[in-house]
Amino acid sequence: MKKTMPQHKLPYYFQLESGQNLQDASLYYEVLGEISKDKEVVWVCHAFTGSASVKDWWASLFVENGGFIDLEKHSVICANMLGSCYGSTGPNSVNPETGEIYGDDFPLITNRDAVNSFIDLRKALNVTKVHYLIGGSLGGQQALEWSIKEPEVIENQILVASNAKHSAWGIAYNELQRQAIELGENSNEEEQQKSLSLARSIAMLSYRSYSDFESSQNGKAENGEWKVSSYLKYQGKKFNGRFSIKSYKILSKMMDAHNISEERGGNLIEVLSSIKAKTLCIGIDSDNLFPVEEQKLMSEHIPNAKLEVIKSQKGHDAFLIEGNLISKFIKKHLSNTLYEEI
Repeated sequence: MKKTMPQHKLPYYFQLESGQNLQDASLYYEVLGEISKDKEVVWVCHAFTGSASVKDWWASLFVENGGFIDLEKHSVICANMLGSCYGSTGPNSVNPETGEIYGDDFPLITNRDAVNSFIDLRKALNVTKVHYLIGGSLGGQQALEWSIKEPEVIENQILVASNAKHSAWGIAYNELQRQAIELGENSNEEEQQKSLSLARSIAMLSYRSYSDFESSQNGKAENGEWKVSSYLKYQGKKFNGRFSIKSYKILSKMMDAHNISEERGGNLIEVLSSIKAKTLCIGIDSDNLFPVEEQKLMSEHIPNAKLEVIKSQKGHDAFLIEGNLISKFIKKHLSNTLYEEI
């Protein structure tokens, strides 16, 4: 039976980077394995549409599935980020000031805001050291931000398919998805679902690769429709019902605003050079959304950082698929355990 994830109450007036306060907010989080001085803490920052239930979406990181996380040795912590729709305070929550659902009135949230909320939870859990901080995509952006804010707390960080500043290319994809959502956002539920499906279909083009589509979606299905058309429609419909339109917009804007040099002098290289955590950057050779050059930039300027590249035709989504390979890289570069095949 699945445990109910506890809520962590943030300070009643939780100040955001924008200067606004988020009132009576909370984080929905999960702890796997008891937190104790005898175990290393693995803190996972989830991706855009992920949740606090790490095993549901990154099962290949766990030892029973060939990964490095062993709950006999590790305590795993993951909190659903603010603005999401999987338990933490977001656009679908009630605004305590009005008694109504926030909706479009929900304030903009940045990665720095998300990290500040994680830090508040860390302190409440009496965690003084995060031995492995790991995040992919949007979660990797948050992990990097955290390593700058708390250099004495984060021991090792693993940044997978992520970057130090979101690119114009990535922002363009997010903008198209938001425009798709806005086509039906103020219409009936059916039109809203269609617009969200379209946004998800656009996203799939950035999550996968040319080679992946050619090998798995080329040609026509038995009904005469192009396989790729059926695939995109299926992915869009599957997404409906599991994610919120308002959260989609909030989190895509969070990703767009990512820039670790913002309010830190504006020099990205200098900020990267100040990082103290032992860092492993992992890229994917077919990733069009977060190309390897972005992980290479981080690895070249974070002191003593290492770079590994996953060879896969699955594109950006390979970071969710290749947990075993990510685990090998972690053992090779960050673990005290001798590197061996998993």
